[in-house]
This record gives sequence, C-alpha cells and structure tokens, in this order.
Amino acid sequence: MEKDNSITLCTVSIIKRPKRKLIFMRANKAHDYWSFCEEKGCDWEGLFKSIDCRMDAVAIMELPKGLIIHGTTICAAGVEVPYKYDGKIPEGCDCVELSECDMLYFQTEPFENEDEFGKAIDNVCKAMKSYNPKQYGYEYALELAPKYNYGASKEIGAKQAIPVRRII
Repeated sequence: MEKDNSITLCTVSIIKRPKRKLIFMRANKAHDYWSFCEEKGCDWEGLFKSIDCRMDAVAIMELPKGLIIHGTTICAAGVEVPYKYDGKIPEGCDCVELSECDMLYFQTEPFENEDEFGKAIDNVCKAMKSYNPKQYGYEYALELAPKYNYGASKEIGAKQAIPVRRII
C-alpha cells in the first residue's frame, strides 16, 4: 500500500465561544458517525437543522466526561444555541449549559469531488492529531466542551473543533 504524503491545506483558528446551551441526542452504544446513524437513524441532522437560532452547523460530537451519563457513550449529535434560548427541546434530546471557552477550529480546503469527503475528514483528523497548541500558549481542555465534528462538504471542506485553554 502506498503512503499518501500529499499536503492538504488545513487552517487553524482560535475562536472564543460565549456561554451557551447545547441541545444534543445521546448515544447508547455508538462511538462514531456511522454507528450513531445505525443506532439513531439519519434524521437527527434534519432535526437539529430545524433549530433556526443554532450558533454553528450540526455536529457529531465527543462529549466531555462530565456530560456522559450511565448507559450512554461519549458519542452524541447536536447543536449549540444562544444561552438565552428558551425554545422547544426536541423529544429524546437533552439541553445543558456550556461555559465560555476557547475552541480551536480546524478546517480543510474545499474539494472538487463529493466522494472525497472521507479523505477531507481524514485530513482534518490528521491535522488535529499532529497539531501542537502549546506552541501558541494553549492546551487541549476536553473537559470544557464537546469535541465537534461538523463533517465535510465540497464547498467548505471538513471542519472540526476542540476546546482549549490558555496556559501562558
């Protein structure tokens, strides 16, 4: 098997997220996107897209330990909404408050062929794994907020976000 040594552009941005709420659907067995869809079906994305005041795209996520309850896994899907959100919480979903924190966003370049979404997600995962936030005075802080996987589309590329804290 040939090793792919090509370089793909992946931008990294630190974005301060305000105090907000997270509306999410927990998984009982799932550990990733595919097993989540197998367990919960694929309608969850449309359900969360119907929340018009969401602060970002719908995401599959890895929950911090403090949000995992007995009988569920680290995997969930959902959206962030403004802290003052008082709208309907979809059936089968939970809503929790998230404190203000910094998030490190990783985003690949757009791609031409829709079938390359898996490669784009692999590229953003590779960038996240090899990135050293300490060189800029940050460290990963997985207890502060979920790690988000926003998926990939040919128009925007792949996007993921992970919570960080300042160490300097």
